[in-house]
Amino acid sequence: MNVQSLTADPNWNEYTIPERTIAVTGIVMLITLSELFFPGEIIQLITDFKQDPVGVLVNVAPEIGFVVLLIAIHEVIHYTVAWVSGQSPEFGLRFQKTFWLLKEPVPYVVALEQRISRNENIFALIGPLVIINTLAVGVLLLSVSDAANHFARLALVVNTAGSVQDLYNVVQLLRFPKTTDFVNLVDDEIRTFYTIQ
Repeated sequence: MNVQSLTADPNWNEYTIPERTIAVTGIVMLITLSELFFPGEIIQLITDFKQDPVGVLVNVAPEIGFVVLLIAIHEVIHYTVAWVSGQSPEFGLRFQKTFWLLKEPVPYVVALEQRISRNENIFALIGPLVIINTLAVGVLLLSVSDAANHFARLALVVNTAGSVQDLYNVVQLLRFPKTTDFVNLVDDEIRTFYTIQ
């Protein structure tokens, strides 16, 4: 299976997403959820950073480490759900330009050159949002400690905002018939094609 054969095959169509719109939506959601769960702290953080950037970075080092770990766990859940569904996924890192002059690194999990059903795709996409957010809400409901609650709220903010593309894809895939198959191929970038059985 290759990109040229699929683009020439009338039974296969390319599946694309509005990456810039999704990136903007993710940032808006991140800011909104941050203000909801940590009222006033973003403005305070920006103000403090202007006065003492090193001090702020030292103070938020645990949160930065937690976010990096959270992103890794998010991707491992994508991988595990795909693997349990019978796929052979692989990890990757691509550089995507959204707003800045430089391209930002974006981790991903993808099963290449394998037919993936619509439902397998949906489960792999939604898995991290459901699992991580359920655990975070559980911690908040148990009120274990202030520190645990702080990191649970941080997990809800970052994981939810980071799942915008996954949610977008789930909503789109639900519009396809259950008999739709997808395949991911590499052609300078990862491209996705679908066919309806």
